[in-house]
Amino acid sequence: MRIALYGLPCAGKTTLMSSLSGVRVLHGSEELQRISNGVFSKLSEKDKEQVRIHYTEYVKSIVDETIISDGHYSFLDDVVFTDADGDLYDVFLYLYCKPEVLLRRYQLSEKNIKYAALSETVISQWQYFEIESLRKECHMRGKDFYVISDNDKECCLEKFICSMESGYSSFRHAKEIVNQIRTIFPNPTMLYIVDGDKTIMKEDTYRYCCNGKTSIFDGDFYTGYQSWLFADVLEHIIIKTDAIDELELNEEIWEVMKDNNYVILSAGITELWSDISIRKNLNNVIASPYISADTKYFVVKELRALGYVIKAYGDSKIDVYMLKEADTGFLWIGDRISKSLKLEKLHGVKLIYNQDNYILSEQSDEKILADIATCKSNSGINGRKLAKAHFRLGNCIGKELKNRIPEQNTALLVLDRGGRFFGDGLYCGFGGHFYPYNPANDEIPVFNQEVVVIVDSVINTGKSIRELVSKLKERNPNIEIVIATNVIQKSAIDLFSDYLLFAVRVSDNCFIGKNQAVQKGNSGPDTADRLFNLIEKRF
Repeated sequence: MRIALYGLPCAGKTTLMSSLSGVRVLHGSEELQRISNGVFSKLSEKDKEQVRIHYTEYVKSIVDETIISDGHYSFLDDVVFTDADGDLYDVFLYLYCKPEVLLRRYQLSEKNIKYAALSETVISQWQYFEIESLRKECHMRGKDFYVISDNDKECCLEKFICSMESGYSSFRHAKEIVNQIRTIFPNPTMLYIVDGDKTIMKEDTYRYCCNGKTSIFDGDFYTGYQSWLFADVLEHIIIKTDAIDELELNEEIWEVMKDNNYVILSAGITELWSDISIRKNLNNVIASPYISADTKYFVVKELRALGYVIKAYGDSKIDVYMLKEADTGFLWIGDRISKSLKLEKLHGVKLIYNQDNYILSEQSDEKILADIATCKSNSGINGRKLAKAHFRLGNCIGKELKNRIPEQNTALLVLDRGGRFFGDGLYCGFGGHFYPYNPANDEIPVFNQEVVVIVDSVINTGKSIRELVSKLKERNPNIEIVIATNVIQKSAIDLFSDYLLFAVRVSDNCFIGKNQAVQKGNSGPDTADRLFNLIEKRF
């Protein structure tokens, strides 16, 4: 078995490898120097490539023993990983190290002092890029990928290598699961692959039925290494069987899948899910703590290669790769998106969330109510004080959006001028990608994101927003639309019943905005004029 160990400079690869016994350790940089007689760094790129080829041939010549070799995927934007590397090794490990630890090490390292000027954020992004890129390489090649944390207990890697030598493999496990599924559905068909915890079941069954807590998955890696650690934790777990009856099915998903061919694929406790399947009358449940994110991915990939059409449902990072690989992937968000998805780009995945409108004024917070009073047209407050209130209320809406919508592939289409300060606050509370838009002068932006939040300060009749929605849907029928506003007129709410709506408050009033200080008849002070302190007329 040939194992590659990757990681950022100063992650601790050399120290970790020095603790291993019973495994042949090769340090890539040292071997390149040995083959080049100590002048590798001085060679031309062409000659360096020849040395690398010799090193590859040398590694391939080692048979009948397990070897581990360290290396680098990239040096910031300079990717040095090659197809030859991908083909050479059987298993890829990545040593994760906390960015703040790496930064301290760079500051103390003469060799790597050039990285000491990096911020923790940049180091985190660099590490995330390497992990996701290596994972993708392994997915393409059908090879195992495991993230090892430098904070794990001493000697875990050595034990893990022994497990791999004995046959442990996320990819192999996926093959076994595919064979199980084919005994149930021998002929290629349309098949639902559905996650267990917090997808088909509303609860986390490990927490609910076992009082289980673990920090193993805190890094949101969900590779087979974390699954292997988790399985060890479960050896002495006690299942509260009485709690099983209290578990709730997710009826929205169950109604879709119950009359179709389905498999419930859970990274959970086998015995617990066996009991759940009986108590809840669920068929085709395959559960094991050894099911990782990569296992789920490979199951779907293998089934599709065999001719099955897959619709997959999941709720968190452990399901993302499966959802993206499926013919159609559905991410269950419900009332709150999983924190494990905060960095994920969910391109191609359909979102399912609670469609209930969110109205901020239903909260009893005194500061919120004071800002709402400031924003009302009869407050007499204009200019920067009003703008600050809009900003703060937008920020509150943004924070709630962050709980419900994936940030990385969401665009905020902020309508100028009236929606600007509210949109600024929403952006600061939520994030995403900011697009200012003046309908009177601008073309609708072209979005790379798959969710668009239309942000405005006031929605009166709602007709102009509906027209904007229609144009967005004409351009991309699959785009997800969310509406966010400071104020929406009560009669307009039904126009947006098909979309998730966030509003600070609902108003019974509906008037035409004009440059005037007070409401009179069917006209009242224009929100933009108030915000920019441009009110000139008293009546």
